[in-house]
Amino acid sequence: MFYVADRTEMQEIDRLTIEEKGVPGILLMERAAITVLEEINSRLKSINADRKLKCLVVVEGGNNGGDGLALARLLYQQGDIVHVCYINGISRVSDSFSYQLEIAKKIGIQVTDHIIDSDYDVVVDGIFGVGLKRDVAGIWRETIETMNGLGGFKVAIDTPSGVDASTGQIMGCAFRAGMTVTFGLNKRGLIFYPGCEISGEVVVRDIGFAQAEVDRVHPVAYSYNRDDLCMLPGRSDSSNKGTYGKLAVIAGSRDMSGAMTFAAEAAYRMGTGLVKIYTHIDNKEIAGVRIPEAVLMCYSNKDEAEQCARDAVEWSDAILIGPGIGKGDAARSMVEYIMCEAVQTVIADADALNIISEKPDILGRHRGPVIVTPHIGEMSRLTGVAIPDIKKNILEVCKDFSMEYNVVSALKDARTCVSDGRDVYINTSGNNGMSTAGAGDVLAGIIAGLVCTGLGAYEAAKLGVYIHGLAGDMAAEHRGRNAMIARDIVSAISEVIKGAEHDGQQ
Repeated sequence: MFYVADRTEMQEIDRLTIEEKGVPGILLMERAAITVLEEINSRLKSINADRKLKCLVVVEGGNNGGDGLALARLLYQQGDIVHVCYINGISRVSDSFSYQLEIAKKIGIQVTDHIIDSDYDVVVDGIFGVGLKRDVAGIWRETIETMNGLGGFKVAIDTPSGVDASTGQIMGCAFRAGMTVTFGLNKRGLIFYPGCEISGEVVVRDIGFAQAEVDRVHPVAYSYNRDDLCMLPGRSDSSNKGTYGKLAVIAGSRDMSGAMTFAAEAAYRMGTGLVKIYTHIDNKEIAGVRIPEAVLMCYSNKDEAEQCARDAVEWSDAILIGPGIGKGDAARSMVEYIMCEAVQTVIADADALNIISEKPDILGRHRGPVIVTPHIGEMSRLTGVAIPDIKKNILEVCKDFSMEYNVVSALKDARTCVSDGRDVYINTSGNNGMSTAGAGDVLAGIIAGLVCTGLGAYEAAKLGVYIHGLAGDMAAEHRGRNAMIARDIVSAISEVIKGAEHDGQQ
């Protein structure tokens, strides 16, 4: 697990490290410059260490600019050709910046208020960093647009200027980096779109922030890496299928059969002991062929659908409801019964969420743990918030919805967020090849399988989203992003699990 900071959190960590731990700010600045220098050299001088680079470093009068000036000095001292453009558009400059500017001038670095050439090997952005709170305009916008038009290797210090460090939104315009070297913790704005698209390769480097102060600030958001696969529930030698849970999958309608198979097989691949599919009678033969391991109970009308819902509550350890069930009377009856009567964990997906959005009080009546897995459009229907507004603030929307209804929300997007209303997991696995029909049904099955095999609702949702993305990445390796389909993601689940077992993480 690693923390992901927003603007305010990172600034507070910086302040506490300097003011309460006594680490001089100028020392942090020097360390920051050294790390950026190391990253530049490792990419551009790894073969020819004697190569002289022609470098442009563009700065403004804050501490990010001070980082840039310190870097310019280090580049100059290792023999590179360095030009510093100091925009000089703000009236108040930081003491650290003034200190670094004086040194740069004394050692002979050329400092001007404009970009004097168009032929550079390296272009460095040290203008705003994480502190930017308003749209980029005027001379700053002109300068950034000029930088974007230059050739060379583009490097952003901490955060590309113009990217909101908290949301990833572009504030008027932004520097397009090939690499961003960020300090201490990764930033939300470098993970969320569209900020991550223009940040290039993101490298997180330690420059001496006190861990105690990071823990004290305790950033709200975090993400997983492969070490976190250790949370996968283990298996016992003295076990049977009942040990690993009974999952009810209420999915599929007479016109939609694929959803039930994707969800059920994904749950089995996660280790679920027994899956019982409740579906329309027209899907009976398809289910028998595609998921022969599953038990079946079918309905053909509303009354039979209600019997299925009652049976699911009485029989199962967890219930997944929604994939492909439609919005007819039978589906509505099952959703309302499950949401109001189930005491086991319920995973509500797809059509179940669309039904709930028309009658939101259903969600507030749940008796046991509930996980909802909406995509952006479904969350818009659930909340009444416009899709563009959700995308601009996906983390807060996810967190607020979870808090309001006391549920776990997995809000699906290019960067899926999962929240229990207190903190937020931001997922960084996965790829755009997963934008394909059925991928959401696979995710719902993965999460449900983790619940059945022993994880709590919140942990299952977070780890399920991460594993889903890893499986998608493996599917993309095998099939290519354009060619992969939902079945490929299901098939890749076993590779993820096997890899975790092999690495001793389970």
